Amino acid sequence: MRRAAPALVVSLLFSLGLSACSSGGPTAGAPAPPGVAPPEGAAEAARIDRVLAGLDGVIGDLQRILVRERRITPEVTDRLQSIYTGPELLNQIDAFRADVAAGLVGYRKPPGNRLTTVSRLITVSPICVFVEVTRDYGPITLGPARPVALYVVLVTKSEADDPKQLNPTPWTMLYDGVQSDGSQPEDVCR
Repeated sequence: MRRAAPALVVSLLFSLGLSACSSGGPTAGAPAPPGVAPPEGAAEAARIDRVLAGLDGVIGDLQRILVRERRITPEVTDRLQSIYTGPELLNQIDAFRADVAAGLVGYRKPPGNRLTTVSRLITVSPICVFVEVTRDYGPITLGPARPVALYVVLVTKSEADDPKQLNPTPWTMLYDGVQSDGSQPEDVCR
């Protein structure tokens, strides 16, 4: 398991407005109409959406490098390391190796950024966030791409996670996907 976050990272998290709470209610979507209260956790979901957009931007950058170079370069692995940690980093490296071995079939030239949005907050704390998301791969892939439901676990990153400061967020992904049977993974943030 990861070590506790330094005080600077915790203060950054609070400046992003992520409170130490847990919510299972609906959270994403358009702002509530005037006079109607926003769904529980909507502000936190919006903040996490901005974090996910930053991470999606790093993925987009590495995919553009991958498509241009047609191989996994140090620039690609540096970006992967900046946004993934633990076993998920190895899973992502393996997935990109498989994409390269298959000739990067189905990638746009150049690819855009995938779009990840929170559909449900599961657990939110200053050092760990577990959310269900919807991800749109349309900007990356050729042909029609339907959005998919996935789960993401964010944990605070350390300097060792991102020594070249390629990730614009204070977060890294510990989990990014879905269980093989489609079920929700264990909540490691509790």
